[in-house]
Amino acid sequence: MKKLIVALFASVSLAAGAFAQEAAATVATDYQRVETRTLSPVVFSFQGDDTIDIIGLRLSAWGSCQNLTGLDLAIGGEAMNAYGLQLALIRNKVNDTAGALQLAIGMNSAGVLTGAQVALYNEAIVAKGLQFGLINAASDVRGFQIGLVNSTDMIYGYQIGLINVIKGSRVPFFPIINFMPSAD
Repeated sequence: MKKLIVALFASVSLAAGAFAQEAAATVATDYQRVETRTLSPVVFSFQGDDTIDIIGLRLSAWGSCQNLTGLDLAIGGEAMNAYGLQLALIRNKVNDTAGALQLAIGMNSAGVLTGAQVALYNEAIVAKGLQFGLINAASDVRGFQIGLVNSTDMIYGYQIGLINVIKGSRVPFFPIINFMPSAD
């Protein structure tokens, strides 16, 4: 009897799973994209909302949004993707892609930066452009790091500062100016 109940339960579970996949495929073809985010040209907020896409202006105390295209003025701003100009007193943070100029007194961070960062501390996974601050850190730099302390794993460009570290180079540390010599 137990085997019959287990077999019946397994059959119903498999059939329900197949029906759910078929229903999801039908919904996907009938409705190509279900948008759960709001598009807004101007946002004033104290805390932010991760379901908003902003094309225009965001004025916030400590704002967050999904995608930002335009001008971001904040004490601390965060976005998944940002394109434009971010100005903050404390921090600008872009989790994924920043095609932007990030200006902050405190800190800028980005996943992939195409543009420039100017702050006391700047960090990115990939920085294509300029990092200018007291401390600059990135895994891969394609451009310039100008600061007191500059650190990267790989660079196709130059570091200018008191302490310049390129971990993947034959010359991993060199003061004043450092670059990654070609592997000729």
